[in-house]
Amino acid sequence: RIEMLLYRKIVLSNESTAISFLSSLRIRHRRCSDFARGVVKSLCIEGDVLLSTAVEILSLCSGTTNLALWITPSDFNGTTNPLLQPLNNLPLMSLSLSISLVFRHTEFVSLSAFKAFSTVTHLEILNGWVLWNSTVGLEYLDGLTHLCLHIHTRRTKPELVMSLLAPSHLQVLVLRISEDINVVQTFLELNSLSDYRIVLVSQVPTAWGEFGGGDMSLWKGADQIVDWRRTSTQGMSLYLADTL
Repeated sequence: RIEMLLYRKIVLSNESTAISFLSSLRIRHRRCSDFARGVVKSLCIEGDVLLSTAVEILSLCSGTTNLALWITPSDFNGTTNPLLQPLNNLPLMSLSLSISLVFRHTEFVSLSAFKAFSTVTHLEILNGWVLWNSTVGLEYLDGLTHLCLHIHTRRTKPELVMSLLAPSHLQVLVLRISEDINVVQTFLELNSLSDYRIVLVSQVPTAWGEFGGGDMSLWKGADQIVDWRRTSTQGMSLYLADTL
């Protein structure tokens, strides 16, 4: 019972920690082949963790529903992407990553082509260039209810933001900003993007405790703001929080 609680949420901040975690999984895998799949539900892989290490961990922890994949591996080799198969096998609901990881060595240009995104309801994309020239197919992810992207008033195309807001299933659009909040608010207002579902937050990367914690405060905080706007008679006000 205690062991199951200890393994439910895992943070692997470097290659050394990840290797130690793999060793412990292998020992338990010999006793129970479904151990990792059954107990690991939230997983954060970050820092200098190698691609090969991440692939093996994801393959073993195939019951993970909440994943933050915050790595920029240098060991991509060959002409195929070894991440795709283990990612596609996960029953993901919440995902945070750089989409460069999944587009590497593939012919796809839309996230809707990847099975891994078909079950995701809460998605954070770390790449700042999304919405400069493409939505990378985000509007076709029918199960997506919560989305977090970056916005840059000199690069973001308003019509792409509008296309994301068109589907009724999207409940919250969190936009991380690096500019003055008044500049971003003006940009949104001038482009008819004053939508109550848009929540502005700082560009400071989310800590795993906030993204992957029990209350998932990145999304919880945004939900509270959107719910308040929906029922408020004071109109919409865009919100910036340093801790989200």
